[in-house]
Amino acid sequence: MTTHQSDSAVQRDAERAIIEALAAQLGVVLVGGGALSLSGGVRIQLDARSEDGKFAVEAYARQGTLKGGQLKKIAQDVLKLALLRQEPDHADVRPIIVFASEDARSSITGWVRRAADVFGVEMHVVDIAPELREEILATQEAQKMVNVALPTAADDLTIE
Repeated sequence: MTTHQSDSAVQRDAERAIIEALAAQLGVVLVGGGALSLSGGVRIQLDARSEDGKFAVEAYARQGTLKGGQLKKIAQDVLKLALLRQEPDHADVRPIIVFASEDARSSITGWVRRAADVFGVEMHVVDIAPELREEILATQEAQKMVNVALPTAADDLTIE
């Protein structure tokens, strides 16, 4: 079976490895996050959480500096984890965003970094196997979009 260029199976597998590395670093058991119900009928998805509810985790496999939509995703997750901490049942949770690249974590700056600090969202970096890092990098390279020249209005005109 062939995979689509933008298939993220490698990233999903990497996120599991990243979560396992974080669990080992923290000395806790982390399970698949799934959906959590919050007040007001709201549900959020987490990549992982501890069985006792003390840790809520979002994981990022991206290698290198984050750009555009990737930074927006981090901002959304900071907001989601901050909202979780406002819930009476989750006020003591340790919200964590974990990366496998210091460059990725370091690219979180400005108001997003400030919001993470203010709302107590921790940002960790873990080591992953070099082979997995190479797989991620190869997948990122394959996923790069190629800019194609689009026809201009002038190209559509035929003068006879």
